[in-house]
Amino acid sequence: MKLTEKVEAVIKAAQAAKDGEGEHTSYRIFKECGLTQGAIKRYVDGDISLMGLGVAEMLGEYYDNHLAK
Repeated sequence: MKLTEKVEAVIKAAQAAKDGEGEHTSYRIFKECGLTQGAIKRYVDGDISLMGLGVAEMLGEYYDNHLAK
C-alpha cells in the first residue's frame, strides 16, 4: 500500500471517530505519533491539504501499527 493511501486511511479513521464511529481520534493519533494536536485536527477538519513528508511518514507508521489488517 502506498504512503498516500495509508495517510488517507488514517485521516478517514479520525474523521469517522470525530463523528462517533471508531476509536482513532485525533487525540489518540497525536499522542502516538508525536505530532501536535492542532496539526492533526486541521487535516481531519480539511483545513489544510498539503502535508510534509515527515508528518506523512508518522501517519503511515500509525496506519501500520493500528489500521493494517
